Amino acid sequence: MTTLKRDEKSPARQALQTFLAFVLLFLLYAIAVQVTEIDLEKMRAESRQTQLVGVLRFLADPDITNPDIIDPLFVEETEPFSLTETTVNTLNLIVETIFMALLATTIGTILAIPVSFLAARNLMLEVTSPLASFMLALALLPVGGGLAWLGAREMVALAATFADQPVLTLGIFVGTLALGWAIVRFAPPIVTEKRRNSGETAVALIELVILVLLALFALAQIATLSQVGGLWLTDQLNAAAIGLGPVSLNFGFVGNFFKVMGDMVTLMLPAATALLGATIAMLLGSRLGQEAILRISGVPAKLLTAVTTFLGTAVFIYGIGTILNWLYQFDTPANWTTVPALVGGGVLAVGSLLVAPKRPFRIGFGIYTIARAIFNTLRSIEPLIMAIIFVVWVGLGPFAGVMALTLHTIAALGKLFSEQIEGIDDGPIEAINATGANRLQMIVFAVIPQIIPPYIAYTLYRWDINVRMSTIIGFVGGGGIGFLLSQSVRLLRYREASVMMLAIAIVVSLLDYLSANVRRRVI
Repeated sequence: MTTLKRDEKSPARQALQTFLAFVLLFLLYAIAVQVTEIDLEKMRAESRQTQLVGVLRFLADPDITNPDIIDPLFVEETEPFSLTETTVNTLNLIVETIFMALLATTIGTILAIPVSFLAARNLMLEVTSPLASFMLALALLPVGGGLAWLGAREMVALAATFADQPVLTLGIFVGTLALGWAIVRFAPPIVTEKRRNSGETAVALIELVILVLLALFALAQIATLSQVGGLWLTDQLNAAAIGLGPVSLNFGFVGNFFKVMGDMVTLMLPAATALLGATIAMLLGSRLGQEAILRISGVPAKLLTAVTTFLGTAVFIYGIGTILNWLYQFDTPANWTTVPALVGGGVLAVGSLLVAPKRPFRIGFGIYTIARAIFNTLRSIEPLIMAIIFVVWVGLGPFAGVMALTLHTIAALGKLFSEQIEGIDDGPIEAINATGANRLQMIVFAVIPQIIPPYIAYTLYRWDINVRMSTIIGFVGGGGIGFLLSQSVRLLRYREASVMMLAIAIVVSLLDYLSANVRRRVI
């Protein structure tokens, strides 16, 4: 008498499981039909079929030209051939839609590339650090970010004081560059291989701070000159506009470009400098903490770990509490900021005494998890909702649509880029690491060469997606052709809507053909 092995299933059991699976699928689809309210009786109703035929006939006859048909027997009584107002508006707005998508894709791609490395599992899992190293980096984050933001803001304000004197601004800019060159040329070198004493280190640090402030001041001056020069150039080009019948050839947009770029630098310089300063402070804190904890052991190492844990935890909790207080405006902010920071920092500092000071923690896994969570959260919010928020912030128009598409592009491309990094060949990485290269060199020479072609392909595909998304964002006032399309649909002007739908289809098809050719040449 034979017996079945534990991993083998009897025919009756397999049949029962198959039957139960089919029953489960049947119930699943039955619920889906019920929830989606499918009613085929409405499709067979004669009145609905008549309405459907009417709508389709309107859509098949787009209102492109005026008059649509010229009767050869009555040529003198008909109007001359011309495009309708709907067609002209459609052409203008479809161009706006294309450039909305272009700007959003460009900015979103630039910002998504660096953050995609933080969300790549294969790169981040290898990042480990002692507790003291990570906590000291966390504690120095607001210090570096705050000082950098304050310095950049003051340099922007200083440059703005000379905005009404562009010649003086230009002279100060040249002087700033000359001073920076003189410091680099004649002052002691900032980076050197020989060991410095404390005095030389202090001098090098002061020299570095002065060079950074000069660089920020120079950038702020460039932004000021761009703003002033852009306004002057816009006036000159508008005055020199050439009239060609109903069309006017005006290059005033060139001056406006310089004006907007100057505004963008002025607005973003403090924030970007703060981010860079916070990053440098974290890297410096991580390195100092790791070197310190590796040099000592025993009780001093435990005390150092406890102190850094207290500082890092307190900074983190205080920051979270400050954000919550900003959102909800608590009656007693200290109960959400200072008190939890001190209590949480003290509790974790005591707990850190039970941890081996030199034990490596998987810091990279935590960063990876947070980055993925942010990407998933942003991707779960439709650009339509983002556009509503940005419309409240910057007003109706394409600028709100660009910001909404940019934010969604960062999240979408960040996920796609990170997954592409996770799928690269490990051979080049192992070869580069075998030579003793550091992490930055490994990324530059082993990772980036493998991801450039797919990154280009994903970017082009995202531009295609953003063009189609722009049509929907316009429904809430986010610019582009969507606003006009929504008006035509609400007013039952299906012939006008057909013109816009036709323009969208043509643009999407052309972009698909263009991106396909670029991908074929690159990949």
